[in-house]
Amino acid sequence: MDDKSKQIDMRNWANLSRSVLNGVIGDYLEKEHNPLAIDMAFYHQNKALVLNDTLAQQLARPSAKSLTNKIIILIHGLTNLETVWDLKPEASDTDTNTQNKDSNNKDNYGRRLQGEFGYTPFYLRYNTGLSIKDNGHKLNQLLSELQSAYPIKIDDIVLMGFSMGGLLIRSAQKLAQDEKSPWLEKLSNCYYIGTPHEGSPLEKFGHLASSIVRFIPREYISHWADWIDMRSEGIQDLKDGLLHLKDDRSGASKETNEGDPYAQSVLCGSFTAHAQHHFISGALSENKDSLLNKYFGDSLVRHSSANPISAPQDSKTAHFDGIPHIPLAHSERVYQQLKTWFDEHQETAALVHYTLHEGLKTEGSQDQETNGLSNLEIISGTLDLLSLAYDNTVDAVEVVQHSIADEPFKILKKIPVVKEVSEPISVVHKDILDTIYFSLREGGKLAHKGAKFLNPSKTKR
Repeated sequence: MDDKSKQIDMRNWANLSRSVLNGVIGDYLEKEHNPLAIDMAFYHQNKALVLNDTLAQQLARPSAKSLTNKIIILIHGLTNLETVWDLKPEASDTDTNTQNKDSNNKDNYGRRLQGEFGYTPFYLRYNTGLSIKDNGHKLNQLLSELQSAYPIKIDDIVLMGFSMGGLLIRSAQKLAQDEKSPWLEKLSNCYYIGTPHEGSPLEKFGHLASSIVRFIPREYISHWADWIDMRSEGIQDLKDGLLHLKDDRSGASKETNEGDPYAQSVLCGSFTAHAQHHFISGALSENKDSLLNKYFGDSLVRHSSANPISAPQDSKTAHFDGIPHIPLAHSERVYQQLKTWFDEHQETAALVHYTLHEGLKTEGSQDQETNGLSNLEIISGTLDLLSLAYDNTVDAVEVVQHSIADEPFKILKKIPVVKEVSEPISVVHKDILDTIYFSLREGGKLAHKGAKFLNPSKTKR
């Protein structure tokens, strides 16, 4: 492997690690202005696009000679990057394997649909740890900015979301309806691939585990539920997905936030009426009657959740036994189904091309990866996370130690002979522990202050 390939691999590994981190604690990263938090943006060849009048120049590459009036937005899922869409080449295809060493040239659903139907692809990268509603707000705004910055009139918009990305599409539609965003008028088709519209069993299990641990009447055990609940808002949103207000399968009404119109409307459907909606589900086993498929679906999403009861009556569906969750985003079989559907609606608008002038560049946008972090930002962000881990560890150990130490004193206080002696000893013991943990916390505060001081982006927020 040459030095360039090593650099690409290292960059891809760093980006993937950052996306996983955002999925797990992305809400914390955003709240604390941690440099490791991912800002939502459309990406092209690993570079974040700036949505202004230089957009055409930013997209000018030898591999992209023109833009069209039809665009498709591909949205990844929890902890993913846009690379989740990359199709896996056949082992015998030597030329393709050589080409795919560079992630900029990977074959994916977007590139295929661009080549066969003329849709200009944009790939969304975002902080998957934020709530579905917050990311929906950001996507709605970004789509409006893209429509304004695009060099020609956009006549057709297609949204394609994988897993959590499908929920994000629905959230953005609802918010666009409320705000009367003009891009919504151009929306013709939505694709929801392996989307947990009615929740994911894995997150339901996480919620159940937290509830069980919290229920145990021993603080040194129940306290660990707080650690389980540290998972991000984005992950916790996957517990119920965007459930319909009334699940017709059981007749049971679902709990909703009555004071939140967004929650009520999204739960009711949030599917744009004039658009066509497509639902794709997968399953672990190729045996369609397998109990494995029935209870675990594609490993993360069951068939019933990927095909919600709230879907419009004229929706189209496709199911793939033997294709687990992640491969749904880069499967040749799935693409062939997508191609069939695109064949059916390719005449929604006449195709118009806008020629890009190869060689034009926006200063700084082509020569360096605009989503990259400086060494100082990496150090600052990492120090902040280490400080967070330190704080939570100190808190956990303190609770456990106090809780365990209190057990014998509670027993001694019930014995009249030693009660008078045990009480002052208990107070002294508690004071000593409080002093020790106070000192430990002060050390953590200093580390947090150091992280904020080193953060070069703090003045920009």
